[in-house]
Amino acid sequence: MPAKFTDSARAEWRRSSACVGESHCVEVADLGDRNIGLRSSLTPESSLTLTADQWRDFVAAIKSGTFPA
Repeated sequence: MPAKFTDSARAEWRRSSACVGESHCVEVADLGDRNIGLRSSLTPESSLTLTADQWRDFVAAIKSGTFPA
């Protein structure tokens, strides 16, 4: 199942403690039903919804260096 874009204004979004002030940050939220929201602090009006399996694979890819810094 591909990831989808969704409006999740009611979600409780979290940032890394390393993200301070007005900096550009990635935010995540538990959307329920085994779904994770992912968005940019620069465009909080839109977010990407990932299933728990997609989230696990995404985090694994980051940790393995699949995405360049």
